[in-house]
Amino acid sequence: MFAELFGHEVKERRWSALALGIVIGGMGVFIFAITAGMSNAIADLTNGFPPQVTAFIGGGSAGGYAVGELFNLIVPAAMVGYAVVVGGSTIAGEEDTGTMSILTAQPVTRSSIVTSKALALLAALIGSAILLWAGVAIASASYDIGLDLAGLTAICVHLLFLAIMFGAVAVAVGAVSGNPGLASGIAGGLAVAAYVANAMLPLANLADWAKLSPWFYFAGSNPLTNGIDGWHILVLAVIAAVAVAVAYVGFARRDLKG
Repeated sequence: MFAELFGHEVKERRWSALALGIVIGGMGVFIFAITAGMSNAIADLTNGFPPQVTAFIGGGSAGGYAVGELFNLIVPAAMVGYAVVVGGSTIAGEEDTGTMSILTAQPVTRSSIVTSKALALLAALIGSAILLWAGVAIASASYDIGLDLAGLTAICVHLLFLAIMFGAVAVAVGAVSGNPGLASGIAGGLAVAAYVANAMLPLANLADWAKLSPWFYFAGSNPLTNGIDGWHILVLAVIAAVAVAVAYVGFARRDLKG
């Protein structure tokens, strides 16, 4: 029964994940296309900025400003937003639509429900990250952006784990509360607050405090230049694992609606 449930969940997510991957990969093509001839002008404009400001706007990224903007804001916002919305509704949505009773009437345990839905979200995020990698790699080669494939792979891996982490938080809140709006709202609010903290604290000479933000473990080690940081990936993975554990426990103990 688990295989059928997981397969159903994957089918439910496949088109939205495909759309997300195509959109964010296409954004790379679009941004690189319009900025390919402006790299020198942008570099001249940002050369006089303080290092903190340059980092904030993505001017110091490998591949230049266009790559920095893409991976500092646009793509993370899309991936994390998708993870939060889908994660918040993947369990709680069944209760909200009144289909949970049908699901739990099947020969499947509550832990299997959580596992199948979490794995389906994971598969969707992996698929989107792969499409992003492919789109940006093609665009970089086409417009001679000079983005190293190892760095691109590293930033995509870091981004994947960031999205997984916030998606897991949304799954946990949804499993505990049974309210998809609350789950997405809390996880999304945490994501925004963490992003603002990571971006603004260094500008106020409080960079050490930014290490409390999950966004620091996404980009703080500069994976575009330095490659994958195993410790930073581990931090995001541990937070995600704790959130999923909360989802298991909370979902198992609740009186379910719907």
